[in-house]
Amino acid sequence: MDDAGWVAAHDEGSRPRQLLILAVFLVLVALAIQQPVLVLLGLLCLLVVLAALLWRRFGLRGVTYGRTLSAPRAFPGDELILELTLENRKLLPLPWLEVVDEFPKSLTFLDVTVEPSTKPRVVVFRSLFTLGSYQRVRRRYRFRCTARGSLHFGPALIKTGDVFGLAKQETEMSDDTALLVYPRLLSLPALGLPAADPFGDTRPRRFLLEDPLQPASVRPYVAGDAPRRIHWRASARTMSLQSREYERTALPTIAIFLDVNTFEHFWEGVDPQRLELAISAAASLAARGLAERRQVGLYVNAPMEGGERFVRIRPSRHPRQLARLLEALALLVPYSGFRIEALLEREVRVLPPGLTLVVVTSLPTPALEETLARLYRGGHSITLLVIGTRPDLPERNGFRVYALGSEVPVADLDTFELA
Repeated sequence: MDDAGWVAAHDEGSRPRQLLILAVFLVLVALAIQQPVLVLLGLLCLLVVLAALLWRRFGLRGVTYGRTLSAPRAFPGDELILELTLENRKLLPLPWLEVVDEFPKSLTFLDVTVEPSTKPRVVVFRSLFTLGSYQRVRRRYRFRCTARGSLHFGPALIKTGDVFGLAKQETEMSDDTALLVYPRLLSLPALGLPAADPFGDTRPRRFLLEDPLQPASVRPYVAGDAPRRIHWRASARTMSLQSREYERTALPTIAIFLDVNTFEHFWEGVDPQRLELAISAAASLAARGLAERRQVGLYVNAPMEGGERFVRIRPSRHPRQLARLLEALALLVPYSGFRIEALLEREVRVLPPGLTLVVVTSLPTPALEETLARLYRGGHSITLLVIGTRPDLPERNGFRVYALGSEVPVADLDTFELA
């Protein structure tokens, strides 16, 4: 950070000025009464005060402070390194320099002791440095991520002064360092799902599209066939245009609907344990779906930080789709006044028919069960994952129901590679 990144605070200017006046007065009196010892003592005091004023004036000029994370994104359980860099870009050395920084409370620091703060979700880090002329100092600290979310470091308060402590200067660096912690990814057995066919739609209920990767046969060209269908080798061999026929297959699309409501009434608040299990389950199912080369979308009846009222990410197999989904879940704000069945009704209208709907909820209400039954009759495959007790719903081809016990703490679950 350069000097423009500093926001000046107050300094203790009255005491050095008083001492300066006292030192000058002492020298004048000693000269008047012709006392060499007092003159030397007065000059020494004057020198000390002038040095204090020098550090007060120029102590933080040319001083930079920065934080660097070994990675800007992580998963719970990951260990990262925070590097702090202090540099003194001037000739004047700094006998002491104190850093008072703010770190996220949800991180576990392994190499340093932090102090509690009066601010919520924040702890205080203090460290002392000595910087010579044009010197740079780096210190590294290890920490472990424990919970999802957008975590912020800073602001930092920097203090310095003279060696005698007569004058101090402090300033605040308003720069913000951010870390994004994704939700925990769980194995399918931890979610109570089978390792094979977790979505229950291996045998599709409706054939929709031709798969261009699976040619089935060749037939004579028909007016209106797209040019990409023409089989040029077969056409050259038969001396007449031939077109490819493709296998018909179901659209491999999953739409995950996450319900952040954990109580029947909105004003009861949120059960954080159930909510985090639901978020981890949605993230894990999204990762599994993309690993199976499906199109995966995400819909949540809650907003992201600084986002719209609902999370709405259209189904896609883009290489960055998993990162988009995990980022949305990491930034999720657990507040909703909207029922998941209403979100289902609204969003399914614009989604392709016959896709697989995956619903993750802690509240399998009768209204939700009725909505899912209606969507199932409309040709959609349904996978319902309930955080808590399994509802008494019959299973059939294309309609699966699973339960994940809410009594299992997220912090005690291991992080697995998805099968």
